[in-house]
Amino acid sequence: MTNQRLRLLTLALLVGTLMLDIGVVELHLFAPATTQASDANFINNPAGNGAVLMRVADARTEDCQMIFIGASNVEFWGTEGLPVWNKYYAPRHALNFGVAGDRTEDVLWRLDHVNLSFVHPKVAVIFLGLNNITNTPRDTATGLRAVMKKAQSLFPGVKTLLVSLTPNQRDDKVVVETNKILRDYADNQTIFYIDLYSQLPREANGWKGLRSDQLHLTAEGYQTWADVMEPVLQTLLPEKTDPLAKAASSDGSHDPQEDPLPK
Repeated sequence: MTNQRLRLLTLALLVGTLMLDIGVVELHLFAPATTQASDANFINNPAGNGAVLMRVADARTEDCQMIFIGASNVEFWGTEGLPVWNKYYAPRHALNFGVAGDRTEDVLWRLDHVNLSFVHPKVAVIFLGLNNITNTPRDTATGLRAVMKKAQSLFPGVKTLLVSLTPNQRDDKVVVETNKILRDYADNQTIFYIDLYSQLPREANGWKGLRSDQLHLTAEGYQTWADVMEPVLQTLLPEKTDPLAKAASSDGSHDPQEDPLPK
């Protein structure tokens, strides 16, 4: 190979590498903000993030069957929704990974920076996006898809329950349009769409199951969420984790075939 041809080949390689680098930069610049990890809420909400880190630490000693990923309506399973949580999800050693104020980009950052290597959930419940209400429905849905993919990479083989956005006084039309996109993500094999929106109908000046702020769920709203999700969970999780079966046995009901043989 002559020196001139070698120089031309070297120049071509340099140009190709430069074009590739430019392409990567452009791809990053044109990706919606909803898909780009941000530590904004980690900085702005130290209390909520400190609490979730404590819950993660507690999960080290448990056989975690489920992880709930999201913002305030997930975090508040620990307050408003606690009785329902204790009935359905505490027996499954579910991890509440919700922090109030989170957007999709904040959750992506937490999934990148919080050590979850010791957690091996079979099901990830994702309810997120109401704080992205200023984004377009397409960008919000794209951010949620990025969160799902991140969860699938962290927890190989996990089944995803993607919960619809709930009615919202901020902009309910955006919620409806976003849900139309989210519904199409479901394949009923690895991703299951949970239609909570339709179970919270209009009521007076708001929606059934929502607090007066028309954003956060009431205790009734959390029960509705559990009712909608439970049939899917019973197909995805081992029978031994069925909290309803345990509740039936604890209240004195039982299968006669399980009675010991007379001596």
